[in-house]
Amino acid sequence: MSTFELWLTPSITLSLILESETPAPSFIRWASSWLLYFRPALLRQALAYELEQRPGQDVVSAGTLRVVDYAFWRNTTGEGGSLYRPADADSLSQSIAVSEGIEVPSLEYDLLSTALERVLRTYAIVDVVQELAETQFPSDGSADGQLKELWSILKPEAELPSMSGKHWQEVRTVWSLFPSRTRLTCLARAGRLPVRRAASRNETVCSPFRRRNVSPATDFRGVGMLGMQAFLYFARTYRDRAAEIVDEAIGGGESWYPLALASIHMTAFALDLATSRDLQLFLLRAVQTRPETASAASSDALTKDADVDIEPFLRIASDLLLLFHSHWRQGGFTVMQFEQTSKAFQAALRPWIRRGILDGRALGWETWEEGAVKLE
Repeated sequence: MSTFELWLTPSITLSLILESETPAPSFIRWASSWLLYFRPALLRQALAYELEQRPGQDVVSAGTLRVVDYAFWRNTTGEGGSLYRPADADSLSQSIAVSEGIEVPSLEYDLLSTALERVLRTYAIVDVVQELAETQFPSDGSADGQLKELWSILKPEAELPSMSGKHWQEVRTVWSLFPSRTRLTCLARAGRLPVRRAASRNETVCSPFRRRNVSPATDFRGVGMLGMQAFLYFARTYRDRAAEIVDEAIGGGESWYPLALASIHMTAFALDLATSRDLQLFLLRAVQTRPETASAASSDALTKDADVDIEPFLRIASDLLLLFHSHWRQGGFTVMQFEQTSKAFQAALRPWIRRGILDGRALGWETWEEGAVKLE
């Protein structure tokens, strides 16, 4: 797919909306905003088309939801409000209807209210995952059960009696959790030896002696409990295949890489996509209809509102990890290229994800499934 073809995905109208919302000033943003200015009836047309195509149906297309989302974004930011702490849905519907020239009451207004409720649900998801990312792993042992479950799925042949001291060291060794750049240097040089700092700041010495972390609370960082939830969701979803992927990553010979750290990176990437609204098309697809129950894989997600299910976000983070795993194995990278490869991977995927596409074509694959991880 060429750059121009990607720009036209999923439609010209949505591409104009996406470009007009970008924070960085550019000619494309200006041109997109200018063209949308001459389409004042865009929301009315989208609602009318939706009513014509799906009369009486509960499902609202992601395209229409994205147009409503654009109206909500424009209305809220124009008034200096917060996307994550909006006014009540009825007041918002009234405000948007007035600014967009939608009659109240009308079928279009009823659809606007329904669509807006689903749009607001995506921001509730993002609000919850941000809160989880700011929640540090508890040091009182209250979350150790989740770690033990994670261990039992990914390393079913090994018993883990404790989650502290030398036992946590075993977890860190098996998963290669959070190695520093210095440690990566030594691991690449000499059979994964731990490290110590030399007297000279410019010298790195590999040594069997180093200060040890003896608690998971000292290791989970950056994305807090969200990182724990995302990795556990991945393990619960793919189970035996997830354990095999751990072995493929950690036991990959010269091309090994720290899978747990990759999970943290992909979760942080998904969080950045969500807060920058680049993930909206995926989240909007997930909330077209209200789920009856939360997914079993996300049942332990810590939410401040029992009605907010973060499974759509966790699924994206898991898909990103699977795609990164495929990319790494195809590329034959070494662990010293981990940070660089992760950044390049994220940069390549972002414009595609903004347009609702998450597959290997962003990485140069000819077809979306060319190098995908086999899950069966």
